[in-house]
Amino acid sequence: MRILVINAGSSSVKFSVFDMVTGEQRFKSELERVSDVAEAVATIPGLLEKAGVADIDAVGHRTVHGGEQFTEATLIDDTVFEEIEACTALAPLHNPPIIAGIRMARTTWDVPQIAVFDTAFHQTMPAHAYTYAVPRSWREKGLRRYGFHGTSHQYVMERVAEELGKPASELRLISCHLGNGASVCAIDRGVSVDTSMGMTPLEGLVMGTRSGDVDPGIFHHLNRELGLSVAEIEDALYKDSGLAALSAAGRDMRDVRKQAGEGDADARLAIELYAYRVRKYIGAYAAAMNGLDAIAFTGGIGENDAAMRGKICSGFEFLGLAFDAARNAAVALEEFEAPQVQAEGSRIKVLVTQTREQWMIAKQAHRLLQRHTM
Repeated sequence: MRILVINAGSSSVKFSVFDMVTGEQRFKSELERVSDVAEAVATIPGLLEKAGVADIDAVGHRTVHGGEQFTEATLIDDTVFEEIEACTALAPLHNPPIIAGIRMARTTWDVPQIAVFDTAFHQTMPAHAYTYAVPRSWREKGLRRYGFHGTSHQYVMERVAEELGKPASELRLISCHLGNGASVCAIDRGVSVDTSMGMTPLEGLVMGTRSGDVDPGIFHHLNRELGLSVAEIEDALYKDSGLAALSAAGRDMRDVRKQAGEGDADARLAIELYAYRVRKYIGAYAAAMNGLDAIAFTGGIGENDAAMRGKICSGFEFLGLAFDAARNAAVALEEFEAPQVQAEGSRIKVLVTQTREQWMIAKQAHRLLQRHTM
């Protein structure tokens, strides 16, 4: 059983082929800085043919937004495809490239196509966590919190449970996916009960180019004071905000940290603000779960920035977390280890691991296919 996983984004296309019998990743590639996603995904069959891995048994598609109707991986037929297209109104920047990938794959391979939704893992959130206090007529149009990075947070949950030798059903975990896109998820005994992203991937933490939490009153203010339209403000909050707006170093935390080391006050503020927002969510989610057993870091910043992990975790002694700066600084992930960086005697465990979203998509697609053939 070979499963091709396609992750089509707004400016890049990642794809991998997994052998589900051996668990081996047979092929991995990424097309970066693409201007036309539809043209980029059209090159995938040829690239697989050239690599000798064109014999595909199924295709799994990372699908960012599944609305309320999709709570698990789903076989794509014409009806499901139309429903995914209908969710574009909730994710106008993210769903169109995914739809292009699905359309190409359905045309190319006469094999099962499976949509794996970023939002599905968070469908367990209680109503008090996902509901916005807005007019009912708005809520009836789909305005609610959905959450994203679901496959990453689910993988982290499973990996942490494995590392700690406990079932996920016995753990209260906060998963921190920190990268150009970033979110925090409260996982209470195996289920997502809250997450920082909302109806769109804009809410929550400071990100590379996304603002995270802002007062919605800024829309009228900026329209009145600067003459900006709603579309212009939304576009700026997605593409010209976050780290990129806070310092001249841009959206990459490595560049921001370098500039901060040279004494730049704006870069230092960007680092402090980034860490503060994560710390605030961790504190809130510890309260929401009536306690906390573990914190896990993943994503480009979460995996590689030891100083950021230290800044986020400092001062949590009141929760029972004792942090080991030396163990934290020594982390150098090569494969899919999950080293612990808390000090001896710490009640809360702190782990660092690479995320495996592509593998999780393949696993969920495989599980679905097994259920349908049993």
